[in-house]
Amino acid sequence: MRFIHLSFILLSSIVSIAQIGGSSAFAFALIENNARHTALGGVSITNTDHDPAAGFQNPALINHQMHNYASLSYANHVADINYGFGSYGKTIDSLYAMSFNIGFYDYGNFIRTNNAGDIIGEFDATDYTFQVGLSRKVTDKITVGANGKFLYSVYEAYVSTAGGIDLGGQYANDDKLMNVGFLIKNMGYQFIRYSDDSPRESIPFDIQASISKKLAHNPLRFTLTLHNLHRWNNSYVNTNTRNKEIDLETGIVKNQNLSFGDKAMRHVIFNTEFIFSDNFQIRGGYNHQRRAELGPENRKASTGFSWGFSIGVKKLMIGYGSAGYFPGIASNYFSVSRDLSSFKQRVK
Repeated sequence: MRFIHLSFILLSSIVSIAQIGGSSAFAFALIENNARHTALGGVSITNTDHDPAAGFQNPALINHQMHNYASLSYANHVADINYGFGSYGKTIDSLYAMSFNIGFYDYGNFIRTNNAGDIIGEFDATDYTFQVGLSRKVTDKITVGANGKFLYSVYEAYVSTAGGIDLGGQYANDDKLMNVGFLIKNMGYQFIRYSDDSPRESIPFDIQASISKKLAHNPLRFTLTLHNLHRWNNSYVNTNTRNKEIDLETGIVKNQNLSFGDKAMRHVIFNTEFIFSDNFQIRGGYNHQRRAELGPENRKASTGFSWGFSIGVKKLMIGYGSAGYFPGIASNYFSVSRDLSSFKQRVK
């Protein structure tokens, strides 16, 4: 029993981004869902194209270019976590567009033991997310949207479900080559608890804002994203740090004395894209919170940095994204998207 609870806590900590450890369940609801978002630092709520996977991050990014486009992604995440994601876009009329998304996390097999530590078998653990998004074009420059999601977790005999809503907006000024995005993410409620004795837990709420600017007559586009805007102190106290201070009366590690600048930077994700054409793009990102909290003190190396690219090959858009979580440990995403309309025309 204790081993199962411990495994759940560890898994939530491994896959969680931009969330103080242990403050919510369903941490997978914050994870990036395709190669592009991975390469851009884990969050991308401002810029969009024909890939319907963008609507998973911000429903306001769902647009008419996504009509009948399908997107598939696979990732070998940290600690050999396998992730799969699928998305489909559909236009309703001149104002409304929709996206349908499904994703899963397979954490593999675990050894089951009794209270005495004897091995009595194995069990597995899996998370699922089902999401439907709807966007509406308010003006030529402003789009708003909403996502409805259902979260389902199965850890051995422990099952939990939850529902959530995302509310987003996008302002796109094509004349100035500037986009602005805003998102209220994961407003939700846990329907079924992991056990009747456990308290009802929250899902990982987040407020995000982002602005991007593309240079005229230049392939460069820069984006600044802020996350966890509802919480100023977004830092995690590393109890294993070498330079730690312990309260002699309680034996508890005291909070780290972070500077104003360090606390502010833990809300920041910065990325850039080289948009050579619609069929060839190179991307890079930097997530300061990942670097500050996941990298070891003496050798952070590539922790917090991410990169990737996308290339069009025979009507397929193929993407790759890699994000550093620890020196020598990276999350690798592979994505492919295609216009199913052109496929049907060719078959006909």
